[in-house]
Amino acid sequence: MAGGYTQRRSIRETESREREAELYNASSVNMILAALPREESVQLRQYLEFVPLKSRDVLWEPDQAITCGWFPTSGIVSFIAVMRNGATAAVGITGREGFVGTALVLGARDAPVRAIVQSAGSAFRIEWEYLRGLLPEMPQLAQMLRRHAHAQAMQVAQLAACNCLHQVPERLAGWLAMTCDRTGSRLLPLTQEFLAQLLGCRRSSVTAAVGGLQKAGAILPGHGWLRILNRQQLESRACECYSVMRKLSSICPKSGD
Repeated sequence: MAGGYTQRRSIRETESREREAELYNASSVNMILAALPREESVQLRQYLEFVPLKSRDVLWEPDQAITCGWFPTSGIVSFIAVMRNGATAAVGITGREGFVGTALVLGARDAPVRAIVQSAGSAFRIEWEYLRGLLPEMPQLAQMLRRHAHAQAMQVAQLAACNCLHQVPERLAGWLAMTCDRTGSRLLPLTQEFLAQLLGCRRSSVTAAVGGLQKAGAILPGHGWLRILNRQQLESRACECYSVMRKLSSICPKSGD
């Protein structure tokens, strides 16, 4: 009996490792790294460490020293403004199109926001000291990171306006569409509580907005996840900020631009 239990446990552990290997597959691509000329890519990769990004991992807290930068290859990192009373609202989002740690590129060592993993994935991590030494020697990387930093600043401005001017249902639709864009999946591991933290609203408001999207046939909610059923319907219910944010996520230039 004990032998059977041990065998089943071994099978489950093997399956778990296989799922993790698939999730954190190092062949996933970061668009900035993929656009680098060969010389810079070879030089940079000596200093990169491939790491998993687990859901809800906090990469740094507001005003905390940032010691590393991350090039996500899958998953999503969100940037959250945190008020003194604990209230939160998302002011930025990055997936495999970008870089996490743009404050470092701009010469700062901290940021006034929390960086948190919204959806699990993986990234190449680099220590700040290495990156600082490499940037003067890698003009293409430096240029792309500056452009990405500009895109991030435009995201913050757009989301600030969005949080003030648009209602929860349309903001939720836009955020779900942005998440789908970056994960490439219609099954999104998002709880309503976490969505309320991202949108800076009450959970009851998210529940009502989710119900509206479900009634329209755009999504199917589950326990701890949401499935997108009709992408066109979802986008039609998103505010205009979604199209702006989508353009900003494609701002990273190709090598030689």
